[in-house]
Amino acid sequence: YIYARFQSIDNARPLLLGNIANLFLDEWIHAEGEVDYAACMQKAFRRYPIELAACKDLRDPAKEREFFADCRKHFDHLKRVVTETFHAPGYELDKRDAVLEPSYICEALGLQGRLDYMQRDMSAFIEMKSGKADEYVIRGKVEPKENNKVQMMLYQAVLQYAMGQPHAKVKPYLLYTRYPLLYPARPSWAMVRRAINLRNRIVANEYGIQLHNNIDYTAGKLSEINAATLNERALTGRFWEQYLRPSIDAFADRLRERSTLERAYFYTLYNFITKELYTSKSGDADYDGRAGAASLWLSTLAEKCEAGEILYDLLICENRAADEHKPSLTLTIPQTETTLPNFRYGDAIVLYQRNTDTDNVTNQMVFKGNIEWLTAQEIRIRLRATQQNAAVLPSGSRYAIEHDAMDTSFRSMYQGLSVFLSANQDRRDLLLGQRPPAFDASFDARIATASDDFARVVLKAQAARDYFLLIGPPGTGKTSWALKQMVEAFYANENTQILLLSYTNRAVDEICKALSRISPAVDFIRVGSELSCDEAYRAHLMENVLDPCSRRAEVNARIARCRIFVGTVASVSAKPELFQLKSFDVAIVDESTQILEPQLLGILCMRNAAGGNAVGKFILIGDHKQLPAVVLLREEHAEVHDEALRGIGLKNLKDSLFERLYRNICLVDDGQAIAHPCYDMLCKQGRMHPDVALFANRAFYESRLLPVGLPHQMESSEGIVRLAFYPSEAEPIGMPPKTNHSEARIVARLAAEIYEQYAENFDEATTLGIITPYRSQIALIRQEIASLAIPALDSILVDTVERFQGSERDVIIYSCCINYPYQLRLLSNLTEERGILIDRKLNVALTRARKQLFLTGVQELLMENRLYLNLIKLVREQNV
Repeated sequence: YIYARFQSIDNARPLLLGNIANLFLDEWIHAEGEVDYAACMQKAFRRYPIELAACKDLRDPAKEREFFADCRKHFDHLKRVVTETFHAPGYELDKRDAVLEPSYICEALGLQGRLDYMQRDMSAFIEMKSGKADEYVIRGKVEPKENNKVQMMLYQAVLQYAMGQPHAKVKPYLLYTRYPLLYPARPSWAMVRRAINLRNRIVANEYGIQLHNNIDYTAGKLSEINAATLNERALTGRFWEQYLRPSIDAFADRLRERSTLERAYFYTLYNFITKELYTSKSGDADYDGRAGAASLWLSTLAEKCEAGEILYDLLICENRAADEHKPSLTLTIPQTETTLPNFRYGDAIVLYQRNTDTDNVTNQMVFKGNIEWLTAQEIRIRLRATQQNAAVLPSGSRYAIEHDAMDTSFRSMYQGLSVFLSANQDRRDLLLGQRPPAFDASFDARIATASDDFARVVLKAQAARDYFLLIGPPGTGKTSWALKQMVEAFYANENTQILLLSYTNRAVDEICKALSRISPAVDFIRVGSELSCDEAYRAHLMENVLDPCSRRAEVNARIARCRIFVGTVASVSAKPELFQLKSFDVAIVDESTQILEPQLLGILCMRNAAGGNAVGKFILIGDHKQLPAVVLLREEHAEVHDEALRGIGLKNLKDSLFERLYRNICLVDDGQAIAHPCYDMLCKQGRMHPDVALFANRAFYESRLLPVGLPHQMESSEGIVRLAFYPSEAEPIGMPPKTNHSEARIVARLAAEIYEQYAENFDEATTLGIITPYRSQIALIRQEIASLAIPALDSILVDTVERFQGSERDVIIYSCCINYPYQLRLLSNLTEERGILIDRKLNVALTRARKQLFLTGVQELLMENRLYLNLIKLVREQNV
């Protein structure tokens, strides 16, 4: 289990064939008549263009022909199984009543799974395999592999324990499309017990690593990844010696060959990821949000309602689940005063039927998807899998949705650690501070005489040989101008390949917006999905750009021709095959202070097909005084105690790579800042009126931020309230702590006044934004605003400070929403630099406003916090 974490999922022939075979199964299940093979292959090519283009196994023309011949064979075998075997005596499978890719969550066994095919009444299910079965146990007879049998047994056990389906009444089938063989699996409860015992040993291992959080303990565990430990069956022969053993030995050898510092770094990050993953599953009492994935079955309905983590009694008003490209459901939301949902656009969710109080996520068939859009009255869910059978999602039923827990980011971070072990020595030395970043001194004269801040930082970015750090305080144009001009400068060299990254899709939209302003227009490809991309930039999505390609050579040519690729760190990490087709001379990472080290490692340490660094130099743009990465662990659990690691600036794992490199090159031992050519800071801000910027500028930036002098910054403040504080009342004892009705009413009243003030110039997207720390308060504020019956206010952004980073509005209202002293700690995110206390959350909240900023909160509680006390004093001074 641990070893598998470090094995990359190779974009190899078997994986591609399996994915294409799954597509064939969907086509034959959905088809009313014959299925056209050529059309199916066109769909497969559209779905997996870069995977097919980058597959090393297909570079040989003979192997390529063999692969496509195999595709045809699997297609024909699936046809035979679905059209003939399904109807054969003893099978009696009816594709007209099929459910594709249903999921099940079983609390009793601690398992969840997703099936390829299920009869709606759960009388039979199919798990499809495109690889080999066991051809050698009995001569001349094909038998399922043991791991495939175990998988089927566990599905049967899940159906029995979670769904109440006795295993004797469920027919499980393994479908080997290679032969074809539709094999009736037989239950073996001894095998189930062995598998569950193994599952519990895995959990115990995870628990031990996160509990000890100790380098030596983890080193002992990972030392067990060796051929002697893993070869429990004492295998011998060619298969073991040539295929299994080499990769096991290679991992152990790489780990053993690394330096003491590199191993300490590896083990420390492994502990951090494992502890973070464990917390995401089990929850943490101090974390503001749902209590981990386990809350799906541990929280009561009342607790979920109070936390806003469930919507139920939903009714289908539009069913497009059968849509081949965008399967979706639109459901109506019941209107109740107690509904304060914590759901947003893009959230991953689980959907299930809930017609009685006993129906829940652990005893119903579950469908997974994402929220496509959401209003107070309706919600649209984009389903992961098409469902042609209308009876699967009956219109007369009631439904519930809850949040889904995704492990994708954790798998990516473990892979990043593995990539680090295999990285080139020069890149490992650079990241671990064993060599200083190089800088081309021939740029010095031009840098000294640069015409403005942007020209200077662009020259520095070009001169940096290894990396360049740019601090971009609020409103300084780090994306719209600095990043844009860097791209223009690098793009001017016709051979330079550029990779642009950010943490959130919204920030990637901003990068695309900046690229769209470059003249003459530049060609760029965006890695990601349609649902996470602004409509204005969907034409640049990889799937759309490559859609006209019908051959692998055309895909290769199109990828080679494009010199700018852009995406989130997560989406690019999920496409490692891109680095088999391209190397990038420079990677520019925006929002880099919101990205954890292990999230970036996989990209920065990647090697290309020739063995060189897949990414040349990298430029990190961010602001360590604004919001950090989202981490579940408490401060003390993320602290690093190893002296060698602390010596390279790795003091707390909640910090970003940007912060560690900044400390290494810009701060000396006593904490004083020093000049370094590989670092710069933008100091001219064009967002805030000076009166609005005053507190953040003084408290957090040592009064270094200067207004650009735009018209709205030059406006007189006479007769205009720039900053104001409105005291609220705490909720009565015993009421939920994450809502404040007094503040919601104050916010709604202010919103109405601002709407009147701006009159016909009011713009839902730019005039007003409302920030508050809790989703429950967001919902309450929306209710209060809805009661005003001012349609324009229904569309304004009301969200947490995390969702506002990078955004701006003419007017910001900040509802602090604290009812108890302990919430002051949750309201803030504190750090310190050179003796200056910085609240990163407060900094972001205060610097979103261009013209006016209004705050509301319980005054006597807020004034217990030194920064809020000074802020309230400043507001009073300004309004005397």
